[in-house]
Amino acid sequence: MPTVMVPAQLTVEHLMAAIKQLSPAELREFAHHFAAWQEKNSTGVDEDVALLATIEQNSRLPAAEQRRYERLRQKCERRTLTEPELAEYQSLLQRLEARNVKRVEALIVLAQRRGTTLQGIMAELGLPSTDNAE
Repeated sequence: MPTVMVPAQLTVEHLMAAIKQLSPAELREFAHHFAAWQEKNSTGVDEDVALLATIEQNSRLPAAEQRRYERLRQKCERRTLTEPELAEYQSLLQRLEARNVKRVEALIVLAQRRGTTLQGIMAELGLPSTDNAE
């Protein structure tokens, strides 16, 4: 393994200068290792993007349903729901809760991937935290 001189503070230019010092065989070995690292890293990025999309998609109901849910929730708080409205509200609530489960599951996986807690990843993403979110 060759010894390559690099300064303590590395820049892209420093890395390029160090790579240029490698022999052709060492350069091929470096390229192989870098390609393997890049493939592994890009897969992780793709997985993070998919998890973030799942979190976003499951944060709310579709716009029209979310608006309807909010109106029914307000009527429920005022205790003015009719029987059909109550059934609709409960159905929307179940859909929202199912989406929340998917969202929290994705948050947990993302937190594990990043080596943090659920509360930590929520803070990192700027999501509101609740007292019972552990």
